Amino acid sequence: MPTRTSKSLQAWHDLNDRQQGTLAVIYDLDQAAESGRRSNAARGEYDDRPAMVWRSIDFAHEPALRKVFGWTLLQERLMGRGWDNQGNGSTMAALERRGLIARDNRPTRFGYMRTVRLTREGRAAARAGTSLNPGGPRKAALGHRSWEVLALLWSAHQHGKPLKWGYSVTIERALIEKHVPPLARSIPDGYEITDRGRDFYREHHAAHTATHPTVHAPHPDGTDAEPWPPAADRMLAQHRQLYLVLLTAWKDARDARQAADTEATAPPPEMPASAPTAVAAQTKTRHELWSETARQRAALAAAHTEDLHTRAEHAARAYATTALTAYRAAITQTSPLDGMTPPDPEPDTWDEPPLPAPAETGINAIDSEAAKLHAAAAGRPVKRRGPAPTRRTRRGNVRVIEKPSAKPGAALYALAEHLRGHVVGGALVRRLS
Repeated sequence: MPTRTSKSLQAWHDLNDRQQGTLAVIYDLDQAAESGRRSNAARGEYDDRPAMVWRSIDFAHEPALRKVFGWTLLQERLMGRGWDNQGNGSTMAALERRGLIARDNRPTRFGYMRTVRLTREGRAAARAGTSLNPGGPRKAALGHRSWEVLALLWSAHQHGKPLKWGYSVTIERALIEKHVPPLARSIPDGYEITDRGRDFYREHHAAHTATHPTVHAPHPDGTDAEPWPPAADRMLAQHRQLYLVLLTAWKDARDARQAADTEATAPPPEMPASAPTAVAAQTKTRHELWSETARQRAALAAAHTEDLHTRAEHAARAYATTALTAYRAAITQTSPLDGMTPPDPEPDTWDEPPLPAPAETGINAIDSEAAKLHAAAAGRPVKRRGPAPTRRTRRGNVRVIEKPSAKPGAALYALAEHLRGHVVGGALVRRLS
């Protein structure tokens, strides 16, 4: 690994959780500004302002009257990650002391706006810590969207049909105007790939799938030539579905128990003193019967809740271990099917399968999250560095604290989802190729 990258990643690791989260948000906004500037330039709209101006990000208005001046986008993003306004100023100061951001301000009509801007070192640290391509984007002839559209044209041709689109800027400019001969052509029913386009797709498939791993681009030699077997994705989906079915059943049983408990402890209805004795006795008898049946329903639902809790935990662990197997296979470039097994709705034993540590990809954004989720799933959560975030949502000007729910197998499911999200469709195989 290059020295520059090592220093950048170390600078990221030297930050606590809140500082990392704040730097990540600033980096996301910085990259969005850069992407927007490139898009505008492609349309002929050029921004000649210096980088220190167009990369500047509004942080907080002074005076800090949110009901009057509203929230900046940076404040909204920080709140979404659980880092509320209190303490953000000191976090920004800490990032500035480390040379990762520069702080400034600009006048407004009623005060001034505090601004922040990433330094070169800050951008490198954030990229090393959060990017799925920490070494920077790979070089490929086509950009993400252009390659995605060419893959759609290829797939349409394989089915003997044109791509039935109206006017497409991507096809007209990126696939027709910029290539001689063109990679696509316009026809009355839409667009179709040309002979040159098919040759280009074959020749450049490997390079482009590595550069754009999230784009679904069928292998030119067919399904059998795909580096990742679709059967692995189907098996992961089956494990996921079984867990979600059991989780829904557990929720239903839990809710039924709570409702029955409430009915079982409800006080008897009050009867007026003038009511005949027989009528009062009838009311009492109905209430006692209703309470007794409610207690029986509560006991039955409690037993079901306990059983479903165990089943959901087991299904979540099986999903996680299967995802770990697939994840390791993607990293080692081996077949995931050699170690994967389909879900068993009625396992013979309730022994918990082992939960091995996830293999490392060498990409911090993937590895650090996998390690945290694995530690939580194994019951050894990583010690937090700095104050814990408080998840909040906004309803108008009212902020509501979100409390995590205790669902059976939740930590195992979170780990499995993270791993599956990276391997599905062979994305991780292509990313590491």
